[in-house]
Amino acid sequence: MSAPDDRPFRVIVVDSIEGAYVDRPDVEQHVLAGLADVELVRVASERGLAGRLANVDAAISWHTIALGAETIRQMARCRGIVRAAVGYDNIDIAAARDLGIPVCNVPDYGTEEVADHTWALLLAVVRRLTAVDRGCREGAWDWRAIGSVRRLRGERLGIVGLGRIGTAVARRAPAFGMEVGFYDPHLPSGVDKALGIVRYETLQDLLAACGIVTVHVNLTDETRGLIGADELARMRPGAILINTSRGLVVDQQAMVDALIRGRLGALGLDVLDGEPHVPLELRCNDRVVLTAHSAFYSDEGLRELRVKAAEIARNLLLDQFDRNIVNDVRRPAVDRRATAFCMELQS
Repeated sequence: MSAPDDRPFRVIVVDSIEGAYVDRPDVEQHVLAGLADVELVRVASERGLAGRLANVDAAISWHTIALGAETIRQMARCRGIVRAAVGYDNIDIAAARDLGIPVCNVPDYGTEEVADHTWALLLAVVRRLTAVDRGCREGAWDWRAIGSVRRLRGERLGIVGLGRIGTAVARRAPAFGMEVGFYDPHLPSGVDKALGIVRYETLQDLLAACGIVTVHVNLTDETRGLIGADELARMRPGAILINTSRGLVVDQQAMVDALIRGRLGALGLDVLDGEPHVPLELRCNDRVVLTAHSAFYSDEGLRELRVKAAEIARNLLLDQFDRNIVNDVRRPAVDRRATAFCMELQS
């Protein structure tokens, strides 16, 4: 099952041909130098991985290429899979668990970027920046062209999902004089007191009370379609919805219908269901700001993500504990190469 002791581990970086994130695996090679050979594998779909995984010791997964049960079963000697992202909905973590393969995400990269981007979307939508910018470029230098604009101070911002990013968004709100409420059934009591914000016990209560709602949850069976037609109907007339999490968390057709009917006043969307396809109703509406799933990005943030993903892969190769395991698999240290490498690091 294991490669010969004098052979380095083999790590593959799985990326998509379309919209690739990694040009060459230089960052990963630097982190894993002396421990593993690193290969970048770009495919159009999961089918492109067939027959290429039997000798892989670890995989770093980018983009939306799925790693389903059949693919994972090919990874007979794999010590771990790292999803280079916060969300890991493209990986069958149950299948990996059944095979004893730990799966990790990178939950702490890009927190600042996504929080800042959320506020950028919020401000652009509220201040109608895209519409007034277009008017200026067309020769209409007229502040009245912006239309009706609401004041942020005194508004209540509702945060769905108060994890790392949701908390970072909440901490920025006082600078704008906004009140903050959140809904997150997984957090213990007292978080609201620690942050000085309001807790809502139900999503419906939050949606009814907050004029601006921003979504910050992973895509899971629990959150898929979390905000649908019924939830949108509970929002205040003219409410603003911001989504920088996953497109499938919101029922897209229900969202479009609510926008057309005027139930929603505006949208700030970094993610869509079916991206990169953008429905005509969103492309042609100046109350919508779209940003092409770019909230995570800064030069520093992308490098941080690559370094952290490679560091987690290193931990998995060395059978060391990693706090980011999401499928509850712990492997015993059995490989002499891993032990020797640890001793070398400590010497």
